[in-house]
Amino acid sequence: MKYSCKGVTRLKPDPGQQVLLNLLYHYLGVTGRPAVPVELRALADGFGQSFKGRPLIELLQKDQRFLCREGQWGLASWQAYTAVDVETTGLSARDNRITEIALVKLWGTHVVEKWSSLVNPCCPIPPYIVRLVGIDDEMVAAAPLFEELIPTIRDFVGASTILAHNAPFDRGFIAAEFGRAGQRPLTNPWLDTVTIARKLLPHLPNRKLVTVAEYFGISCAGHHRAMADALMVAGIFAEMTTLKESAQALG
Repeated sequence: MKYSCKGVTRLKPDPGQQVLLNLLYHYLGVTGRPAVPVELRALADGFGQSFKGRPLIELLQKDQRFLCREGQWGLASWQAYTAVDVETTGLSARDNRITEIALVKLWGTHVVEKWSSLVNPCCPIPPYIVRLVGIDDEMVAAAPLFEELIPTIRDFVGASTILAHNAPFDRGFIAAEFGRAGQRPLTNPWLDTVTIARKLLPHLPNRKLVTVAEYFGISCAGHHRAMADALMVAGIFAEMTTLKESAQALG
């Protein structure tokens, strides 16, 4: 239906469209995870005959409550996080180097993207590190230098909040590598899941990565490799966020 305003013909607002958007908003809020257009299209069609065939993507694009990342739709209110883990040749950020880095992007508490790379540390990897981590000199011989990965890291992290378990360790090594490359360090805010675990899980014997992961039933397969550990960090953060929200709801 159309109406005229000062000689200009306009379409009347369609109340059915707003109902559909409200239903999708509620669905995404309840599930807490982003959805691909095909899923939302099927969901909209399932709401009833009156919703079939409506221009779904165009509607979502015009509603500021929704946001699209990496081809998936979610709520604009969800915050972006990047879980990070590095494997190194030792414990000193000044004297040792990174051999592997992994980044896991979360939108809210849902993983939407993953990236990792071995890194050539330009120095021998000590035997005890090889035994602990499983990365040896041969594996990193043809790997890129850290400075070659900096543009990818910056692009992946973007403006997100960075998550790490024992954040000073990972943050210190990454800052040191940026410094060696003559690059300004990442200025993103950091959250340490160890600190959060101390507050929310005081009954655990310790707050080691595996201890906290096992408490939440998160797989520890591949522990001490960067991607496996970064995924554990992401899972722990998601579980502790849910735990914190539940505690707040209960007062």
